Amino acid sequence: MANWLSLTCENDRLMLLTAKVHHGTAVFERSFSYSLKPDEPGSSESGDVETYKSLKKGELAELIQKHRLAKSETVVVLGRGDVEVRSMVFPPVPVEELPDLVRFQASKEFNGYDPSSPLDFVMTNKLENVSRSTLFPAVRAKGKAVAKEIPVSFGGPKHLLASTIRHETLRKIQQLCEELNLTLRRVVLRPCEVAFLWRRSPEFDPGRTYLFVELDATEAPQSVLHQGSAVFMRSPKISGSDAPTSPEFAAKLLAELKRTRIAVRNEIQGVMIDEVVLCGTGACFDKLAKPLADGLGVPVLTFDPWKDIQRSDDLKQGLPETPERFAALIGATLQAAKGEASDIDFCNPKKRPEPVGQRQMLTGIVAAVLFLLIAFIGYGFYSRSVLLADIKVLSGKVNRLRSTAAAVSEQRNQLAAIDAWQADDINWFEQLDWLSRKLPGAKEMILNDLTISANSGGSMTLKTLVQDSSVLALMEGRLRDEKHLVKPGEMGEQKGSHLYGIRYNLSVFLSKAAAAAAATMETPSNDVEAIPPAETPPNGSPAVPPTEKEPPPTIETISKEKKEKEVEQKSATEREVKQ
Repeated sequence: MANWLSLTCENDRLMLLTAKVHHGTAVFERSFSYSLKPDEPGSSESGDVETYKSLKKGELAELIQKHRLAKSETVVVLGRGDVEVRSMVFPPVPVEELPDLVRFQASKEFNGYDPSSPLDFVMTNKLENVSRSTLFPAVRAKGKAVAKEIPVSFGGPKHLLASTIRHETLRKIQQLCEELNLTLRRVVLRPCEVAFLWRRSPEFDPGRTYLFVELDATEAPQSVLHQGSAVFMRSPKISGSDAPTSPEFAAKLLAELKRTRIAVRNEIQGVMIDEVVLCGTGACFDKLAKPLADGLGVPVLTFDPWKDIQRSDDLKQGLPETPERFAALIGATLQAAKGEASDIDFCNPKKRPEPVGQRQMLTGIVAAVLFLLIAFIGYGFYSRSVLLADIKVLSGKVNRLRSTAAAVSEQRNQLAAIDAWQADDINWFEQLDWLSRKLPGAKEMILNDLTISANSGGSMTLKTLVQDSSVLALMEGRLRDEKHLVKPGEMGEQKGSHLYGIRYNLSVFLSKAAAAAAATMETPSNDVEAIPPAETPPNGSPAVPPTEKEPPPTIETISKEKKEKEVEQKSATEREVKQ
């Protein structure tokens, strides 16, 4: 937020206005008005810059220090009496050549012009042929000036107002700002700033021409605003000490306004004043407006320069004395806050642009190529550094993911082992229930021993005594299904038993064990399966492979031997009976 200070010196007083500027918006903080005593040097001359020197600089320095205004951006507003103004018209020329043409013509137009003096100009929005220009006189037909409007964009004649001040005057202003520790940014012209303020008003109409009137103690500054730009300005004195509400004052002001209207009509052909704007509000200005409107035959408006202006609480509570005289300061501050160039600024006058030669053009091209090359190389290094940083970050992520993947793989292996263990886990109660339902009854078979083993998928080894060979086929058929594989074992004659004469061992393998056992089983010969003995000890340890021995007897052999024994026993019994 920047501090801005605007100041101007009129005939009877010095006025200051401070504002805070933030993002193009100005908030006015304080206003000061110092009355100039009549006995002070310079107070008797209107607009004499020596008035600045007559003030006590200590008071201003104390004011600036008290309100912390040091280093403030400063705008100095000069009145019409402080400068020389001339109207000029030039033939159709490029706009960039106007500064040189204006400075060349100034030696003929201005009185005692010093080439070192600051000179600035403003082009009006609407160009007219002007009768007073010595360089490009107006075209006349039948003794009368003919007004012809030619837009600037079409290469028409350039109508402008040029203004200059003495170099000594600008130096004194700069010296004063340096002594007060202020930063001088602009030295502008009062009519141009009130024109900017009037353009912000909702009552402004670009298609009308206004006569803007201000009042101070001894003068009535007047500016003709055509399409929003000041095209004519004068500052006549109002002699006498009549009050603004008196008929005498109204008559004197009316006479000066008529003179201004006649001068504008002669200076700029075809420009007619449509309305008069009286800067100020209140009963005093309303009373003054009525006789002016009656005498001029055009509407007279009153304008409040403080309307729609952002103010601090101090200014909201009460405006300064003669608030209408701050119009130029308000316009200058608002224009500086927006960053817009003033129409006439003696600190920053318009200059001819520097010509671009062939050497400068080549230098610019080479500089542009070098800049692009350096930018390309810099971008390459920057991209490489970004990629290396990304690679480093991604490498760290990959390493972390690898360690995580190893841990996950280990967990998966553990889960797979647990799943395999759970899959191989056998509910032996269900298997025993299944076995009890599948085995023949007690009349056909006796189960002497049952060995259960959980190794290799699980198996059950049965040692049984059966009644005859028909029970064997029945028992094997019941025990064999898609989940169980029956592997015959050792078989032989059971001595000492008349009901269960055959001793028979077999093994039943479950699920995975069934497939392994099927691969190791021997193909049986004829009707009887050759079952190798494979008994599992009760403690669950692996069975020791049996040694080679004679093949077990078949069912036919056992039956034949049993019948032979029965025949022998019967014959022996018959012999004993005969004896």
